[in-house]
Amino acid sequence: MTHSDDEQILRRLSPGDADPILVADFQAMSMAPRLSEMLSERVRGRAVFQIDPIGALSADHLYAPLPELAGACAGEFSSSGADRGRVLVVGHCSAAPLALHVADLLAPARSVTAVLVNPTWPDDDHLTAKFFEFLTRFGPATRPAPDLDADPCLVVSAMEQVFRDEIAALAASKGLSSSAGVFSDLIVWYRAWLAFLLAGRNDTTTERTAAQAAVTVLSDSPSTVTVPGLSKSAFPLRELPPQPVGTVTPELAELVAAHIARC
Repeated sequence: MTHSDDEQILRRLSPGDADPILVADFQAMSMAPRLSEMLSERVRGRAVFQIDPIGALSADHLYAPLPELAGACAGEFSSSGADRGRVLVVGHCSAAPLALHVADLLAPARSVTAVLVNPTWPDDDHLTAKFFEFLTRFGPATRPAPDLDADPCLVVSAMEQVFRDEIAALAASKGLSSSAGVFSDLIVWYRAWLAFLLAGRNDTTTERTAAQAAVTVLSDSPSTVTVPGLSKSAFPLRELPPQPVGTVTPELAELVAAHIARC
């Protein structure tokens, strides 16, 4: 995966040159801080990096498989100068599959643990629900979702076109046709998020070996936790207090930071 500096998937948030922490999370459409940003303020003496797959998919790249995104991240990290010592790769929610791929790529050369926080593994229902969630922000969700088994670039392009059509119709209904273009950034962000979920849904990697990264899971629903390729007895599981769905709170960041301090 090639990209310009503006499309880098990895961004350093805090200083440090050993025992770094990489955090895969999403950029919410708000001013609220992300888990990576909260951890960079709470974990001292260790470099914290933000893995941003949405940024990498927001420019000319409609779609990239998870292994390709992970390879880009691992390459940037290896060139960062802060890749010494033990590495933690934190993955929150549906960014967990990417975090696991990144951790496994780094594991042959160093000690690596993937810390999965309330991990989810995107499937058809997850992706379709998110598509309709975005669509209803422009009006009634009356358009069907594209065939998810089609070529991934065509799926993502079709989703983007549905959003553009709905925004154009909404603007026209309010006599604001010339203003439809102001939603372009929002559409690209929706498209990128859906492209990333599609990559997770399409990922078929399930087998794990002893040469890959260790895994720890932090979850507020321990009875339903799964990690592809691992039995529940194969990874430590730490129970979290109930967390609001789809939201990163300072309380969650404190719990993750406390876990990191014990590692």
